[in-house]
Amino acid sequence: MLLLLSSLLGHALNAIQNPEGAIEVRIPTYDHNGRISWELEAEEVDVVGQSIYSAKNPKMFILENQKPSTVAKTSSGIFNIGKGIAQGDDNLLVEGEGFQAIGRPWTFEENIAGSKSHLAFAEQGKIGFEEGVDAGFVRGVESQDSTKVSSGAGSGIMTDASMMAEFSKEFPTTAYGEEIHIYDLGGGKKRFLLQKNVFIRMEDTESNCSTPEYSTINCERAEILLGPDDNGTKVHAFGKISQIHATGAVKLNQPSRRSSADELKWSQGSGRVDLFGNAKVFHKKWGAAEGEKIVISQKDGRAEVIGGKQGRSRLLLPALNKSKFPK
Repeated sequence: MLLLLSSLLGHALNAIQNPEGAIEVRIPTYDHNGRISWELEAEEVDVVGQSIYSAKNPKMFILENQKPSTVAKTSSGIFNIGKGIAQGDDNLLVEGEGFQAIGRPWTFEENIAGSKSHLAFAEQGKIGFEEGVDAGFVRGVESQDSTKVSSGAGSGIMTDASMMAEFSKEFPTTAYGEEIHIYDLGGGKKRFLLQKNVFIRMEDTESNCSTPEYSTINCERAEILLGPDDNGTKVHAFGKISQIHATGAVKLNQPSRRSSADELKWSQGSGRVDLFGNAKVFHKKWGAAEGEKIVISQKDGRAEVIGGKQGRSRLLLPALNKSKFPK
């Protein structure tokens, strides 16, 4: 460890003493306990101010328990080591336990908003999650003779080919947004906040169908938690989605069922999807339901309508071959 710190400090001093075009540089930053918090590695850096560097092909290694938990790389960026902030205009690829993310323009801050670090994409971004969501949520229970849900975003986010360097592999769950924030909460927990024209696509990884089946969520804002939740989920939850909270003109499309509401909540192991505010559910066989709150069971697909303060709710049975989504 002492040899490693000596080497890292040597690189940092070399960059400061030789500000023009220092090659193969690695610059560490430290927390209040004197441990490495994150470090910058770059092919070439120029010093542009006090502890401020312009870097070519930089990588950021964000550490937890003295091991890299997140790695972010791009083609160029400006790094203020003294203040623990960075920014860049080119695509930033972020890789962590259970996910990858790509977006631009990007910013980085450490120790902000109750988190160890904060990465953000200001215009366009996408996230790929290695683990799928519960099959009951994605499938809506019924898997045979079901209506296929398109895998495309259909929101315009994916149309800018220049924006999206591709992920290194396919992911069963992907999320898109015009603005994305990634908060490292420590302990293997990450909080993803997506805003503006949000689209989430979830593949049914347990389906036996020859054609992949998907469920999708469209909304204005979504929060996704990765890793153990506040209830102390066991170790196997690391790298897995534990919660999804969507708000603002929420539309949930599942095979055989379409739903809409002002708000949607789901958590791993709950066995249910909660819809709040002007909630509507339409099933092609079972008909339509409306209420201030609707609880959808992942086990059997049953939708329970719960009236709001005024107790208003409605259940509509489908007419023969003429059912439609209530407006």
